[in-house]
Amino acid sequence: MTWRAWRPTRGESAAAVASAVLFALAFPPIPLVVPAFVCLVPVSLAVVRAADARTGWRGAARTGLLFGLLGYGITLYWLAVALRIYTDLAFLGFIGALIVLVPIVCATMVTVYAARSLTRWPMAVLLPVVWVASEVLLNYLPQLAFPWLPLGLSVAKHPLLAQAADLSGVRGLSFWIAASNGLIVDAWLLRGPTSPRRRAVLVRGVAVIGLAAVAALYGWWRMSTTRLVPVASVAIVQPNIPQNEKWQEQYQGRIVGVLSSLSRQTLSRDTAQLLLWPEAALPDNFFAHPDWADTMRTLATTYHTPILFGTIDVVWHSPSDFDYYNSAMLADTTGRIGTQPTYHKSYLVPVVERVPIVNPRWFASFKFFGGMGRGAAPHVFDFRFGKVGVLICYESIFLERSRLYRRQGARLLVNITNDAWFGRSIAVYQHEAHLALRAIENRVGIVRDANTGISEYVDPLGISHGATGLFVADGRTYLAQTTDVITPYDHLGDWVGTLSVVATLIFVAAAGARRKN
Repeated sequence: MTWRAWRPTRGESAAAVASAVLFALAFPPIPLVVPAFVCLVPVSLAVVRAADARTGWRGAARTGLLFGLLGYGITLYWLAVALRIYTDLAFLGFIGALIVLVPIVCATMVTVYAARSLTRWPMAVLLPVVWVASEVLLNYLPQLAFPWLPLGLSVAKHPLLAQAADLSGVRGLSFWIAASNGLIVDAWLLRGPTSPRRRAVLVRGVAVIGLAAVAALYGWWRMSTTRLVPVASVAIVQPNIPQNEKWQEQYQGRIVGVLSSLSRQTLSRDTAQLLLWPEAALPDNFFAHPDWADTMRTLATTYHTPILFGTIDVVWHSPSDFDYYNSAMLADTTGRIGTQPTYHKSYLVPVVERVPIVNPRWFASFKFFGGMGRGAAPHVFDFRFGKVGVLICYESIFLERSRLYRRQGARLLVNITNDAWFGRSIAVYQHEAHLALRAIENRVGIVRDANTGISEYVDPLGISHGATGLFVADGRTYLAQTTDVITPYDHLGDWVGTLSVVATLIFVAAAGARRKN
């Protein structure tokens, strides 16, 4: 086999490019809905034609490779920019992400090819099953998990269409969107001049519109009947510390001063039952700075408000052996720190927080880069108004963590994050959009506190309130709400994803067995 065998044909290239452009237009901050419902059509048409003609799986692989390369290359361009803050090898980090993601897209298209060749079933069935299985793989890939752009994210900023997430999580939304793509593919393949063919095309077109109508009607019903219950007034401080200053020792005094000043202004203006500081607000080993504890104690006791704040926690195993964690700590109303266990972040950003595969001890000389410890046994914090679950940074993109907190009795979720390293790229909006889905899935309010924005409150219907601007210092207080609803997703978990994985494995096993015969 030569490299020429992997060169896409003109038709394969056109299909991959068209799908990649539509895929890039499907996600926030672009406020369009339609691209998500057609982004898989061109690439799927190329794959199904190859399957029906039995021209070989390499055509599907070529199309999938190019689609994955261009689609993720466009939507994740910000990795090459953002990582420059940490290393001049940032472009290699971007390439590394593509090396992981692109083969998964390729394998997805090859699996669709195999399933179609084996069953001749409609793409309205095969495409959503296999695509959702690939999203599950991205969610659980050991040390490389990166479920950043599930198809369901495309409707996160359109609450009317996103309410069905409480039935199945984001995976159910992805299944619906992929199924709509599959229906359009089937309609295109069936088009023709005869009445039966025109009728078949019409039926599938009506099915696409009907599914959207059902989703919208369900959304209207849930939004009009879900009762929101006040939980607590929660204040946030958005200090707007530049990323190039955040980890520099000479700026630590200024950082604490900004946080303290904004906290006083906010708490003097509004009564709050909880104050949030963002991820790594205190950017060093907390217990190596007694003056930081004094500052927290003074603020908490003066305003009788507990403070949940991000910092670095160092755990010593011996005088020369330690682990450090991206952490959330609590200063209670008496100013005491440590009355509740420190929360250690467990979903770590690949490369930046923990370099995958290799021994993290190799990065001990790089301060708080590449070798962070992974937390275990996530827990909720207890307050007078109820339990609170903490999502640090991109833990918000992993749907199972928010569900765990809800099952542990959390009445409120908080997301503390530092998105300064994203700059003004689309990553800021992609990251923030996930919270709407977490709120709907679990019917719980979420308060977000970001170093440089976007800070906001997302209610249990997925609607954002009081969003701050980017790169401005701010302090706000939100009246957070919850519901008494325990959703089907809370009960059943990722049942759509699980069934899709099982079905896909059956397709793959059956196709492999037939190939041997």
